[in-house]
Amino acid sequence: MSGFVTPNTPNVTDYTTFLQTSVGIPVSALPADSPWITYAFNQGLALTAQVPTITPIVYVLAVYNCATHIQIKITPDQPAQMFFSTLRGAGEGGFNLVGVPTSVLSGSADQGTSQAMAVPDSLKNLTLTDLDFMRTPWGRDWIQYGQDIGPLWGLA
Repeated sequence: MSGFVTPNTPNVTDYTTFLQTSVGIPVSALPADSPWITYAFNQGLALTAQVPTITPIVYVLAVYNCATHIQIKITPDQPAQMFFSTLRGAGEGGFNLVGVPTSVLSGSADQGTSQAMAVPDSLKNLTLTDLDFMRTPWGRDWIQYGQDIGPLWGLA
């Protein structure tokens, strides 16, 4: 990964780079010395299983994606800014993280049309935490990495 100091080991420095370059969080919204970065990073580490059979970069990206979802949920805005509030909100540019996660859509209908999606078995037993992670692209990526890692995560 370009720009990472230690790409095969999760660390706060590379996670900060990931937030700024891959996610696009400006330094003005999240200064590099913010304690919220370390908090989200540590939560990502705690929630992501390290399995010897996966490549190190897959583990690193899983940790960073998990931490990014958490980062968006917990980080307060800087004075006179609304960056994280906007991301958490239900409006344009937001992920509606203030609403209650309910389920994965399996059908939709009105008087003239009807649609249904087959829900894979791996999604039928999602917990509220899993459903919450489904609401951001980084949370969904974290769940995808978990499914690739295998049944240890309970999602395979």
